[in-house]
Amino acid sequence: MRAEWQAHIDELLQTYQEKRRQIQDMQSTLESIEAEAEAADGMVRVKVDRQGRLTSLELDPRVQRRLGAAELAEAIMEASEEAQSRVTDQIQAAMRGLVPEGAADAGFDIAKLLPERPDDIDAVRERLGILPR
Repeated sequence: MRAEWQAHIDELLQTYQEKRRQIQDMQSTLESIEAEAEAADGMVRVKVDRQGRLTSLELDPRVQRRLGAAELAEAIMEASEEAQSRVTDQIQAAMRGLVPEGAADAGFDIAKLLPERPDDIDAVRERLGILPR
């Protein structure tokens, strides 16, 4: 086999491994995403996880004297929506450049973007006469 073919294949495999590492790093980042937001002058604080689920709700004791039930509900919703928006922004920033636009919104499975090994790498190596390292 020609040396330039081997060099080209090695370069492609190195590029593949680097992209895979970047995707693993991105997936790790995505798993740790959460966001906080507040409303009603800081009297309502919420935290949401990477899926936008409410994980924490803190109410300042003064909130009962200052807000009625409808205003409190509105403040909770406002803070929750803001936190969810921040999570979405973080997800999009983490995925930028590695997955197609809009893929995060469509339930894209990041783990399947680049499998650990290309399925046909052994067949390609065998066909080209390259022994696995």
